[in-house]
Parts: sequence; structure tokens; C-alpha cells
Amino acid sequence: MQTRQRRFSVLAHSIGALAATAALVAGCSSGGTSGTATLPDAATTLQQSAQTTKDLKSAHVEITVEGKIQGLPVKNLSGDLTNVPATAAQAKATITMGGSDLDADIVVVDGNLYAALTPNNWLDMGPAAEIYDPSTILSPTTGLANVLANFSDPKSEAAEKIDGTDTVKVTGQVSADAVNKIVPQVKATGPVAGTAWIEKDGDHNLVRARLEPSTGNAIQMTLSDRNKPVTVAKPQV
Repeated sequence: MQTRQRRFSVLAHSIGALAATAALVAGCSSGGTSGTATLPDAATTLQQSAQTTKDLKSAHVEITVEGKIQGLPVKNLSGDLTNVPATAAQAKATITMGGSDLDADIVVVDGNLYAALTPNNWLDMGPAAEIYDPSTILSPTTGLANVLANFSDPKSEAAEKIDGTDTVKVTGQVSADAVNKIVPQVKATGPVAGTAWIEKDGDHNLVRARLEPSTGNAIQMTLSDRNKPVTVAKPQV
């Protein structure tokens, strides 16, 4: 009888220990899933980043287009933008022309787009706004700063590291007007799904922005090398 009682005692002690361990694990798991509670307020973060982005004088940008945005010839672009003394850009891009993808050098100066499909063989393509004008990305009134200022229902979704920078991932809807100003080819008629990855600390620099006009079709812009001197010269045609 004493042996049976001893077994029950050992069993009860083991069950109690397992229950305590399970409760501890559950407590830890609960803390992990509620991580969004420790993230900065989305609206405040967007406001801070919008001001910082508005003050940018120059930056390096990487643009990728996923799927297809009707009327937008750029598939990807890597280049430098400046607002000083005026908006201008120089970049390498993959563009779609006549159903084929071509690599080209691109320069935007004084609102005009110049492209070279072969080195130093520049063509004047006319007003950049009629094709694609990456220089507007840093425009204080029509660029990314305006996109950040026109998010609705923003939510801080997660903490993510982008190219070594700790960011807050903010999701929401971007007004059609703001989307059409930075990418007119979208021709949005209503709010567009938007995501911004914003530096968690410091000046709350915008690290990456994504606009998704429709499922599977998106344009993503990643910024770096902020406020480094950029000189863009008009090419000889």
C-alpha cells in the first residue's frame, strides 16, 4: 500500500512540474506574440518619417516592379536622385520596349528624360513625366514624403531588419492622389495598399516603400546613401 501511495505521490509531483513548465512556456509565448504592443505608434512614426523624407536632398534608390503596371516601362532601376539645385536623376534601368526587356542608362534633367541603350549614345526621349520620372521620388510635394503623409488606417505590423537597419513595418492604405503623383501610370481611382519600412530609431528614415495597386502587381523603392553629394549632368545628344 505504501509503495502504491509513493508512486501516486511521484506521479502527482511530475504532473505538477510539467504543468508549471507549460505555464512558463505559455507565458513566454504570449509575450512574443504581443510584440506589436512594443512597436512605435504607426501614425506618429509615419509623420516623423514624412518630415525626414521631405528634407532629403539626395539618395540612392533601388526600384523593382513586380508583376505589371500598365504603362510603366521600368522593370527595375538603380540610381541616384537629387533635389539640389533641382530634381534630377541618373540611373541604370531595365525597361520594356516593343515587348522586349532592354538595359539602358537613364538621365533626367530639367524634366527631360535621356536614355542610352548603348554606351554614350544618348537619345532625347522628351518630357520624363510622359514616360517615367524617377526624380520625383524625392519631391517634397509629390514624392515619397507625400506618400507617407497620406496613409490611412496605418498599423505597426512588425520589427524587421532591412539591409542591416532595424525598421518598423507599417501597413495601410495610400490615397489615390498621392499614388498617382509619384507613379502616374497606376491611375489609381481609390486607396492603394501601401507598406513602409521606417528606421525604428534616430531620424526615422524611410528605408523602403511598397505600393501594391492590385494583387501581385507592385512597385517597391529602397533608399540608401542619404544626403550624399549627387551631380547629374545633361548628356550630349
